[in-house]
Amino acid sequence: MSGESLRLEFRRQVRERVLETAHQHTVERGWERVRVGEVAVDSGVSRPTLYREFGNKDGLGEALMTREAERFFAAIADALDQHDDVARAVAAATRLTLQEAADNPLLRAVLTGSRSGDAGLLPFLTSRSESIRESARALLAAWLGRRQPELLPSRVEETVDALVRLVISHVVAPALDPVDVGERMAHLVAALLVHPRN
Repeated sequence: MSGESLRLEFRRQVRERVLETAHQHTVERGWERVRVGEVAVDSGVSRPTLYREFGNKDGLGEALMTREAERFFAAIADALDQHDDVARAVAAATRLTLQEAADNPLLRAVLTGSRSGDAGLLPFLTSRSESIRESARALLAAWLGRRQPELLPSRVEETVDALVRLVISHVVAPALDPVDVGERMAHLVAALLVHPRN
């Protein structure tokens, strides 16, 4: 391994260690109580190193949410790809989304903090240019386009928009079991795609 490769690998390891520590602190305390200095100490890195890598606390928060979103979307893509039938794939991805929203301690800390008046990390989920909603739409649109290339782009866009909005509404205000919501989304997508050329 070259010197440059070693430096990049070391930087990646340091970055991951800092993000893991920030994740733990956020789950335990809430984002508003996370202190960059404490994250540095608990990560075993210097404050200057942490600031060089992330810029400031907002940069750390954005990196934390980006990492979480990447993990989440990788799991969604995997769930979609495990099924040949579009409706079954949507049901599986919906179940996974709702279960992750309920079980993920970081997401729970973000949503709980926002309900108590602590906006914390919520802006990194909702108002950045690469928002969760837009990323979900892009992922689903690309997958559906590959799965059913005969669909008109407008049909793909309408279907994906409806699915994403409905699933997000169930994440924000859960009222049904994830399995039931998954089945509803499967029926919806089957109905929306019944006349693919229209």
